[in-house]
Parts: sequence; C-alpha cells; structure tokens
Amino acid sequence: MYNLNLYNNYNFLEEYMDKAMNAAFFYGPNNIKIKNINIENKSNDNLILKVLSCSICSYDVRTFRNGSFKIKPPIILGHEICAETIDHIEGKNFRIKPNSRVSVYPVIPCFNCWYCNHSKYNLCSNLKEIGSTVNGGFAGYISIPKKVLEIGGIIPVLDNVTNEEASLIEPLACCINGINHIKSLDFESIFIIGDGPIGLMQLMLLKKYFPGIHITVVGKIDHRLDEAKKLGADSVYKIDTKHDLHTLSKIIDELNNREKSPNLIFVSNNNAYSLKVAFGLANKNGKVIIFSGLKDVSSVTENNYFNTIADANFVHYNQISVIGSFSSNPENLREAMGLVNSEEIRIKNLITNTFELQNLENALKTSESFEGFKSVINKFDN
Repeated sequence: MYNLNLYNNYNFLEEYMDKAMNAAFFYGPNNIKIKNINIENKSNDNLILKVLSCSICSYDVRTFRNGSFKIKPPIILGHEICAETIDHIEGKNFRIKPNSRVSVYPVIPCFNCWYCNHSKYNLCSNLKEIGSTVNGGFAGYISIPKKVLEIGGIIPVLDNVTNEEASLIEPLACCINGINHIKSLDFESIFIIGDGPIGLMQLMLLKKYFPGIHITVVGKIDHRLDEAKKLGADSVYKIDTKHDLHTLSKIIDELNNREKSPNLIFVSNNNAYSLKVAFGLANKNGKVIIFSGLKDVSSVTENNYFNTIADANFVHYNQISVIGSFSSNPENLREAMGLVNSEEIRIKNLITNTFELQNLENALKTSESFEGFKSVINKFDN
C-alpha cells in the first residue's frame, strides 16, 4: 500500500469550483442525458482529474441497453480512462506532478476483506467500481477516491502512448490478468472465441508470451478475422449465426483430423452461446477460461443450447478445467503501459472511432454494431 500526500492546487480549485462540466448521466435502459453541471465537490479523500479520453467497453453497451444489477441510476458510466492530474501526488516510491497524464485503475477497495488484505482488489467482497457504482469517465472531470491512489491505481502514461491508447490500458490489463492464470499450465494449442478488441488483445499477448503455440480465433465478422490474421493468428474460423451448430461440427471434424483440438480456450465475448462452443471444441484435459460476463444466458438455456447438468457431466468425464478471470490489479496496468510504450503490443489499430461526449449514444450504438473495434470519447467541450 502506498503512503500518499495530496498537495491540493488551491488556486485552481477556487477557480474550478465556479466552473461547470459536461457529463453523460445514465438514467436507465436507452436513456442517457448530457448535462452541464458544477464540477463535483472535492473532499480531502478524493482527487480530481481532468478526463482526456474514455473508451467504450461492452459492459457500457450492455448497461445502456439493459441496465445492470450493480447500478443505481443516475450514474456516469465509463471506466477505461486516461486523464490529467491537477494535484501533486507523492507516495513512498513515486511522485506525479500536476498536468501529468495518467491511466486509472477502476476498482475501489474496501481494505477490510480477506481479498483486499491479500492485494486481490478485483475480488473485493465489498466491490465498488468507477463507472459502475461511482461516477465514471464519460464527463469532463472525475473524482477519484483516495483508496485508488493508496493501492497504486493511478498509473503514469508513458511518452510513446497517446491519450486514446492510454484509455485502452485498462482492458489490456484485464487480458494480462487472464493470461497470468494460465502461464504455468501445459498446452499445445489455443482457441480464442471472440474477434473483438479483447480477443485481439489476447491474441497479441499470447503470441508474445507463448511463441510457437498454434492460436486460432473464432469469430463472426470478416474484417475482424482479417485483422486477427494480420496480428498473427495461425487460423481463423467464422461462425455465421448465433447457433451455427453445422459450422461448429465442421470445425471439430477438421480439428480431429489435424489433431489440433485445443488444450486451452478463451471465451472472450459476452455471448452465452460461446460457452457451449468452448465445451464443444475442448479436448480431454482441456482448459476453458471464461473472460467475459455473459448475456442472454436465459435464452440459451431455454433453447437447450446450454444444459447445466449435461455440461457438468462433460466437464467431469473429460477432465475439463474451467477458470474464471475478472478485471485486473494495478500491477497489470503498469505492465500493460510498458508493453504499449515499447510497442511490443500495438493497440493503435484497434482504435477505429472517436466521438465527442455529446455523441456518446451514437458511440455506444457504433460499438454495439461491431463497426470497427474500439470507440473512444476524446472531446468533452468543458
């Protein structure tokens, strides 16, 4: 844990308390309103940052359409944040000057549970999250609880990283956390089910950490699968529809003929049917990593595509390991920042759409339509 001193820039604070900012409030499904409000009052325990960019996560899209059990509207969404410091921040091993660019770790620990006491902040028993349970980055300024700073959750943006790339450090860190779960495992081939930004980030990381391992990407969008090939996927498969069992059977037959049935499968999208695909592809003693929260689980169950008892028996008799991976920890963000800064991981091509905050709803719809890859809000007109 970091010992922190926050040196408030009081001249700025006096000025900024009289200012207003634009903020996008989520009021419920399909209901976002842009409001011009006073910048949130600063307490001694919070740090105000000026938001430079905030990218859109599939969680934001799902929440926009369906709401979330975590959220009590009105709330400002957005947790993939690059911002600028206003205060001077000094800790035991670091110092951040005013007007420095930073990426933000979105988890707010409680410091009281077993998980926080063992630095597993993403598993906090009393989990609070920026952009979910507290106001997030779809606004001109954001108030960061001091607890985030105390765990090293404010990460300096390095020189070779753009503002837009810095907003993707958080999802890249989540991918690193997921891959850390499997570094000690033995496997000969990997499948990634999902051709979106997360799947392609995982592809780049896996190619770096496991050179020579055969990696296949399964997806449904041609231009995304083409990008997967450019990033080094050894093979790609397209599943055209939500329940394309014929294509799945064809893939399994081809894998069996080539003895390439995967030992390790990442479920890297939020379609619940992908879990059924993962079990269908896994070989005996295989590992399935569930990386994304799943939507439409009830519809999949109702149509007999996912049967808990049948799939539990499959897991048992074929000795399948199922591993969950959620969020990240601050050290994952620091690693992600270093990889992007050194260009060992190139995420620039994943940023395909930028929007003003006033057009947030269009940005969410663009992400929902799978047009391009990542949409980023980078103009706030405060």
